[in-house]
Amino acid sequence: MLKDKKLNIIYAILSLGLLAASIVIGIWLFYISYCRTEESLYNLGEALCFYFMKLANMEVDGTLGVNDYSLNIQWNDFYAPDIDSVKPRFVDYWNLFIDKNNFLSWAEKASVVMGNIGKVIVIGLPVVLLIWFLIKKLYFKENNKYNEDTLPLKIWKHIDKLAFEPTRNFIYGYIRYLKDNGPFMALFTIVWLINLNVVTIILEFLAFYFYFVVTFKVKDIYVQIVKLAMDCQYVVKQVPILAPTIGLIVFYKIRRSRALDKLDHMEQKNRGFINSLPIVSMTCGSMGKKKTTIITDMALSQEVMFRGKALELLKKIDMKFPHFPWILFEKDIQACMQYRQIYNLATAKHWVRKKRERFEKKPENERHIYNYDIERYGYEYDDALKVISIWDAMESYAQLYFIYIIQSSLIVSNYSIREDNQIMDVGNFPQWNSNFFPSYTKRNSRYAHILDFDTLRLGKQVIENNINSGSFEFGVVNISEVGKERGNTLELKEVKKGEFVTNQKNDLFNSWLKMCRHSATVENYPFIKVFTDEQRPESWGADARDLCDVLNIVETSEQRLAGSWFWIEDMLFELISRSFYKFYDEMRFLRGDNTLLVHIFKSIAAFAFKLQLRIYNKYGYSVAFIEKERGTMDGDREEKQYYVLNKKIYSDRFSTDCFSDYFNDRARKTTIGLDDYEEYMTTKASVEELKKQNSYFINSLYKDE
Repeated sequence: MLKDKKLNIIYAILSLGLLAASIVIGIWLFYISYCRTEESLYNLGEALCFYFMKLANMEVDGTLGVNDYSLNIQWNDFYAPDIDSVKPRFVDYWNLFIDKNNFLSWAEKASVVMGNIGKVIVIGLPVVLLIWFLIKKLYFKENNKYNEDTLPLKIWKHIDKLAFEPTRNFIYGYIRYLKDNGPFMALFTIVWLINLNVVTIILEFLAFYFYFVVTFKVKDIYVQIVKLAMDCQYVVKQVPILAPTIGLIVFYKIRRSRALDKLDHMEQKNRGFINSLPIVSMTCGSMGKKKTTIITDMALSQEVMFRGKALELLKKIDMKFPHFPWILFEKDIQACMQYRQIYNLATAKHWVRKKRERFEKKPENERHIYNYDIERYGYEYDDALKVISIWDAMESYAQLYFIYIIQSSLIVSNYSIREDNQIMDVGNFPQWNSNFFPSYTKRNSRYAHILDFDTLRLGKQVIENNINSGSFEFGVVNISEVGKERGNTLELKEVKKGEFVTNQKNDLFNSWLKMCRHSATVENYPFIKVFTDEQRPESWGADARDLCDVLNIVETSEQRLAGSWFWIEDMLFELISRSFYKFYDEMRFLRGDNTLLVHIFKSIAAFAFKLQLRIYNKYGYSVAFIEKERGTMDGDREEKQYYVLNKKIYSDRFSTDCFSDYFNDRARKTTIGLDDYEEYMTTKASVEELKKQNSYFINSLYKDE
C-alpha cells in the first residue's frame, strides 16, 4: 500500500511535468497554433453576431473574417487563391506527366536513388554473409546442456531484469494511473488539441456553419477547404512524422470498424435464420462438422433474442398505458423476486392476480394499483382487436419483466456453456450488455443450467417425486447427441410402455416437445427453443423428429477474415515464421541449451504469431453450408448458410469433448496404454493375431473350433 502511494505521487509529479512540457513545447514549436486559436475564436464570435443579426433581419456591413485567409500562416503558392484559379492549375499539373523535361528530371533523381541502393547492397551483402558465417560457426554446434542459458543470454536477462522490466512495469502502471485520473487526461488532451491546431479547425468549422446556414453561399466553401489544408500543412511541417502516424491510426480504426460491422451483420443474418426455425430443430452431420458448435452458437444468440423480445413487448405494454407508474411495479417485482414470492412465470401471474383481487374488493384503496389515476388515464385499452384491462397488461408485464431481468442463464443444457451477458443497473430500468464482439476480453461469466431430463418428462420420472419436476417453463434447451438419449424406433423395439421402470416410451418426453410452447408463451410469443444435434437424423425416433427442422451440415469453409487489408499481417507473419521455424527446428535438434540469438528471434516470432492469432480470433469466421429440410424428411431441401464467428463461439464457450470425463474415468482405472498393445509380427496377420482382435466377424469364422 505504501509503495502504491509513493508511485502515485511520482505519477502525479510526472503528469504535471508532462503537462508543463506540453505547454512549453506548444508555445515554442506550435506558436502559430495558439495564434490561430485566438483568430478562430474571434471569427466564431463574429459569425455568431452575424447569425443572430440575420435572424433578426438586421443589415450587416462588410465581410466576415471567417471568409478571409489567415494572417498568421504564410501563404503557399501551391494553393489557388480562389476557385476560378483551380482549373488552369489543374490542367498545368496533368501536363507535367507528358512534359519531357519533367520526365528527364524524374529519371535523373531515380537513377541517383537506385545508385545509392546499389552501393548499400554491395557494401551490405558481404557483411550479411559474414554475420551468417559467424552464426553458423558459433551456434550450429551439438550439445545436451538441457535448458542452460549461454553467457550472452544470461547477461541479456540480467539487463532486462534490472532495466527493461522495471521500465515496462512503470509505463504500464502510469497508463493505468492516467485511465483512473480523468481530469489530467482532459487537460493534457486539450493542450495537445490546441498544439496540433485541432481546436482551430473545430472553431473555424462552427464559425462557417453559423455563417453558411443564413447565407447558403456555396462558393465560400472553397476558402474553408484551403484554410483547412493550410492548418493541417502547418502542423505536418512542424512534426513530419505526425501525418503517417495519424494516417496509420485512422487506417487501423476504419479497418477494425468495418470488420466489426461485417461480423455484426453476419450475426444478424444468423438470428434471422434462427427465427425461421420451429421451436425444435436438429442439427446433423458427420464427426467434426461443428454440430455442437453451431447449436451452442444458436443458443447464445437465442438467449439474447429472448431478452430483446421481452424488452420489445414491455415497451409495447408501456405504450398501451403510458401514464402507469411502471417503475414502481418493477421495483415491487424485484422485491418479490428477492423474497422468493416470484420465481417463475406462474408465480408472477399468480401474484398479479392476487393484487387484482385485493383491489377489486377495495377499489378505493389505490395503493394496490400504485396510485394510478384510473379516472383520468383509463382502466382499459382498445387495440381494435380486443379490449384489455390494466390488470391484464400488468400480468403480461410481470412475466415479461421476469424473463428480462432474471440474472441467470436462460440456457438449460446437457453440456456446459459459458456466456458473458452483463446486466447494467443504476437502480432504475436495467439494461443488458450482450455484445459478442467487445474491444476487451471481459469475464462476467455465468454458465448454463444443468439439464435435469425429469423436468422435461410429463410421464414417469427417473427420480420419483423429483423436486425439479414441472419447474421448467421457458428458455433455451440444448441437447447434444439427442439420439443417444432418446433412441430410434429400432433401438426401442424391445422397450415397453407399460414397464415400471422409466423409459423413452412412458416418460412422455415427446408430449412435452409437442406442448412446451404453452408454458412459455407470453403476449402470444413463445419464449422457448430446443436445439439438438446428432450424427444422423434417423438416430432420433420419428415421432419427435417430425416436429423438427433437420439441418444437415454439408461442409464448413476454411477460416476467413471479416475485413480488408488483413493480408498485411498475414504476409509479415508468413515471412517471419518461414525463416524462423526453419532455423528454430534445426537449433532445437542440435542444441539443448538456450542462446541469445534464438531468444531474440523467438520473441520476434512470438510477437508476430500473437498479432496474427488475435486478428483471427477477433475478426475470423467460417461459413457452415447447411441443407434444411422438414423432420418428416420427405420435402425439398433448402440451402442455407450459417456464420460461425470466432470471437463469439470460441471465447471459451463450451468444450467440444463434453463427455470425455466418462472415458477418462474408464482409462484411469486401467493399467494399460497404447504402447502396451501387442503389435503384428509381419505385414500379414497370423491366425493367433486375428483371434486376438475379439472381432464378431473373426469369431464367427472360428466358432466351430
